[in-house]
Formats: sequence, structure tokens, C-alpha cells
Amino acid sequence: MNIDEIETFITLVQEKNFTKTAEKRALSQPTVSVQIKNLEKQFQTQFIRRTTRQIILTPDGQFFYEEALKIQNIYRHIHESLYARNHEASGLLKIGASFTIGEYLLPKMIAALKRSYPNLTFDVMIANTDAVLHAVQHFDVDIGLVEGSVHAKNIDQTPFKDDRLVVVCSDQDVQHFNTIDDLQNQAWIIREEGSGTRQSFEELVEAYQLTVQSTMVISSTQGMKEGVKNGLGLALLSEAAVQEELRHGSLHVLTHLHISNARKFTFILRKGVPLTKNTTLFINHALQQF
Repeated sequence: MNIDEIETFITLVQEKNFTKTAEKRALSQPTVSVQIKNLEKQFQTQFIRRTTRQIILTPDGQFFYEEALKIQNIYRHIHESLYARNHEASGLLKIGASFTIGEYLLPKMIAALKRSYPNLTFDVMIANTDAVLHAVQHFDVDIGLVEGSVHAKNIDQTPFKDDRLVVVCSDQDVQHFNTIDDLQNQAWIIREEGSGTRQSFEELVEAYQLTVQSTMVISSTQGMKEGVKNGLGLALLSEAAVQEELRHGSLHVLTHLHISNARKFTFILRKGVPLTKNTTLFINHALQQF
């Protein structure tokens, strides 16, 4: 006896017709007959009597039908429970994120996911791009989220969101910057080596042939913003990281200079490593969100 034979028997009782049963079960009519005979042979009794017009259940057939419905329900319950155990999100997901993403995007991403999957838990490492790459390569995290792209042969990369980099200055200094030339010989607050934002700053300097008067290295986005607010220099930052300051007017974006500096936020994964269901869920949710 197997579940296919049981479900064929249940369908036959409900349809009262071999041809309709075969169509509903996507079987040939002889196969339906064989499955019913197999059940009768196994239990050494007759379940149905066939006439020219109808199918009649024997008393044993009626008893077996009632028990078969219970077996079918138990099977479906087991199937659904095992599917849920293997497909519903639960357990720990370890994420490495570069500073801009980790401080300004990731909390919202996790909160949205937690609303749908409350049994998920998270362990988040926030560091610069090089450190996140190292963590992915050494299996310290399940997935990394970085600014821009990385250069490593053993890493798969998937962009998931556009990011716009903007030059910001303090409220007091905004009137001093009217053209690109006004960016020459300025003090800049920059990130440390290994940061995606640091790489973007260096590309900006090269693209516009800027002469930099001095630099101050601060290894956090929040620290850079506070430095700019206090008149320590200009900074190149992700637009996503300065929304609160723009609303309150404590920082200004030099949009009128028409500086074009775009990049992607990117998932990074160790190449050749199968994705866990939690990692897959996180990626799919983020792609839908953005």
C-alpha cells in the first residue's frame, strides 16, 4: 500500500467512475484498476463491486474509505509540517555590512524581514568593505553587503540598489561653493583605506583633477558628518546617509555643482557555497524592497 493507491481509491469513491478518476489522477484507466486491485489483494477483501452503471462500495470498502480519509489527512499534515520546517525562515543569519549600508539601510531591511519572519535572528558585523570581504571569504558571515564592487576571484557579486554619492558641507560654508573650481585646495574628511567610500573619493579627485589641501581620516560615517558640521572640511558621502541632516539643514549637498558620482550597493557571497534558505530569503526580500 502506498499513498498514491490510497488517493486513487479515495478519488474513485468520490467520482464513482473509473474514467473520471483516471483523468483527475492523470493516470490511465488500466493503472487505476491495477491500483485498486493491489489494495484489495493486500487486504484480502473486496472494496468495490462494479455494475454496468455504477460502482458500489462493499462494507469493507466503506470502512477502508473512512480510514483512508484519515490517512490522507495525516499524510498532508506531515507533508505540510516538513515543508514548513525546511522552508519557513527561522534561526540565525550572519550579515557583514559596510558602514553606510550597516548604519543607514540594514536596520530597515532587517525590520521589514522580521515583521514577516519573526523567528529569524541576526548577527550583524559593521566594518569597512575590505573587512566585510575578509569575513565572507573566511565564512565568518553568511552574506556581505558592500558599497561598489570588490576584486576577488572567489566572490560572487549581485548589485541590489543604486547609490548616489554627494559632496556635503556645513551650513555656514555653503555660500562658498558655486562652481567645481571652488572645490580646489579644500580640506576633506575621508574614510580609511579599505573603505568603499574612500575609493569613491579617490575616483572623484582623479575625475575632476582636484588638488586637496588636507585630509582628515575618520573611520565612521557618523564621525565624518559631525566633522563637516563643525567646519572641519568637505566630505563625499552616500545620499542615504545624510537624509536626517538634510531635513534639519545641518548639512548641505552641493547639488548645483552637478557632480556625478554613482555606485551600486552589492551583495557579496563566497563563490561555490550553496545558499542557506535564510540567505536566499534575505536576498529575495531585499531585491523586492529596492
